[in-house]
Amino acid sequence: MTKSIICIGTIDISTRPKRRRAVSLIVNALSQIHYEEDAYQSRIPLNLQGGDAYNAADDSISYLVDAICTLSEAY
Repeated sequence: MTKSIICIGTIDISTRPKRRRAVSLIVNALSQIHYEEDAYQSRIPLNLQGGDAYNAADDSISYLVDAICTLSEAY
């Protein structure tokens, strides 16, 4: 997976196609975050899977999926 940094303030969003591209970049970044959060959750040992860290990761994954779906539907 390639690593990249998105500086939101530097992205030109003056036209609709540029805004569409910006949303696409954000969705890609959120997808990478989702992948890493899922990998983190998968590494939590079985005896800790009912704990706070596991539940927080589960919530984060759910929120990320919601954000990705919502932004993907925006354009």
